[in-house]
Amino acid sequence: MQTLPEICGHTFYLPTLGEGSVVVDLVASTAAFSAGVIEKSGAFSHCVEATPKNFDAIEELERLNKYFYAMGGQTGPVTLHIPNDEFHWGSIDVPAGFEVAEKIEVPGLTLDGLFDELDLDKIDLLKIDIEGAEINLFDSPTDATLAKCAQITVEFHDFMDPAQTPDVFRIRRRLEALGFATIVFTRRHHGDVLFVQPAKLGLSGLEILYIRTIVKFGRGLRRMMARTFAAHETPASKEGTAA
Repeated sequence: MQTLPEICGHTFYLPTLGEGSVVVDLVASTAAFSAGVIEKSGAFSHCVEATPKNFDAIEELERLNKYFYAMGGQTGPVTLHIPNDEFHWGSIDVPAGFEVAEKIEVPGLTLDGLFDELDLDKIDLLKIDIEGAEINLFDSPTDATLAKCAQITVEFHDFMDPAQTPDVFRIRRRLEALGFATIVFTRRHHGDVLFVQPAKLGLSGLEILYIRTIVKFGRGLRRMMARTFAAHETPASKEGTAA
């Protein structure tokens, strides 16, 4: 079994997930991440999405429910900005570097509000990828809400907006004060971050160190080698591989 799979750019700790586990997927897009986690673990996933096109594309299943909310730092109507991009997505914040093609009003919800609505006391995996609104989302919940999560996999958007970097480090310090360990899998910025509560996952300090070093840099080396081989592959070798 793969211990630290990466799905849709999010790395998580798989061994503690099973049929009794609860996953919360923010924002789910078309639920590809949740589908992958369910396939690997049999967990149940609550998918939250706010763009109507993506929400309609999510098929509710026996182990997957969907909810129409824009997650962020406030409850109530919010404006969702949908950019002119080949991929369909939206953000409460005006997306940096993109032309806004459409604005729609959708119901907004905080993490406290979502956990209360779904009556969740324990979350085995929380995935957060809300297109730049991560800072406001993390600033809104109580410590008790965050402590319910055994692990949190996040794509922060400081790679698109470097001004967010100080806030990302502030959030890291807050979670670490609550007992989380931070593992950053991306080389620069915080595009793939995993926060884990070692006691809840049964991880020792030595295992956390191993993940932060051997696993992270081994993965990076494999990616570099793959890019190098792809760059040096000749048309003839490609034809030979295809044949």
